[in-house]
Amino acid sequence: MQRRTFLISAPLAVATFVGGCRAREQPIRLAYHPWVGYETLLLGSQFRWLPPTVSLKRLGSASQSLAALRRGEVDGAALTLDEVIRARLGGMDLVVVMVFDVSAGGDALLVGPGIDSPEDLAGKRIGVELGGVGEMLLDRVLARAGLDWGDVTIVNRSVDQHLNAWREDELDAVVSYEPVASRLRAAGARQLIDSRDFPDLIFDVLAIRRERLDAVDRVLTDVIRAHFRGLHHLQTNLQDAVYRIADAHQVSERAVSRSIGGVLLPGLESNRRYLSHESRLIDAIRTLYPRLSNGDEPPSVSEVETWVTSDYLPRESST
Repeated sequence: MQRRTFLISAPLAVATFVGGCRAREQPIRLAYHPWVGYETLLLGSQFRWLPPTVSLKRLGSASQSLAALRRGEVDGAALTLDEVIRARLGGMDLVVVMVFDVSAGGDALLVGPGIDSPEDLAGKRIGVELGGVGEMLLDRVLARAGLDWGDVTIVNRSVDQHLNAWREDELDAVVSYEPVASRLRAAGARQLIDSRDFPDLIFDVLAIRRERLDAVDRVLTDVIRAHFRGLHHLQTNLQDAVYRIADAHQVSERAVSRSIGGVLLPGLESNRRYLSHESRLIDAIRTLYPRLSNGDEPPSVSEVETWVTSDYLPRESST
């Protein structure tokens, strides 16, 4: 299961430890991987907004974060909503405590000559990272076109392989995301459709192991407060935030800016709405569940509501 790798050049496994432990406070260990929506954690670390009892483990992919969760090496991780559902289907009791972002153009289907509509994908070779968000987007595109998966040729490629596969003429179309999507455009691909056409499909969230929630409740709220401080800095001092993210991972500022432009970054009040009863996030879980469970009926609304909580959101964000 491979999630986004926003910055392909980032190290595969880097642990960042933020300060020492304060007496009587439980430490919290969080895993995340390179993606623009998670970079508020980077800003929080650089500006020392994160509490000293936080240990950030920066990994190369969501699969590595999930493996660390399974081994008990971390208490929570930054994941996409579909990855949380898959983890729960595999027996991990994860609870969503915050929404980092909602994809709004950051994930896209890019195509070559002769493909002018989704219907034209019939019989074509489509590159996609199976088990990740690209698979979900492609499923929606095919459904809109009235096509089944058997009507196309799937070429399973991780995102770091998309550009080379395109250049080697292995693909007629590819589902990718920034900054790789920009590189594909530069190599001649055209964007046909993106996640703006399927609102509230792709959420990036912070998920915590339920059995650790009580132990880390205070510091978890401090982490979320630091995220909103990072978000405020990104919104009020965009140039500085873009420079810091680009410099930390040796990618262009333009790539970072384009990535930011492809996501919605909900503030504190929007998070309260997403994590409330009968929200669009609850609807998204129940919509995705049958696709990810091979057709099982989705859990009841009341059960799904136990998978998310707003209890750890701060009363107000610090700026």
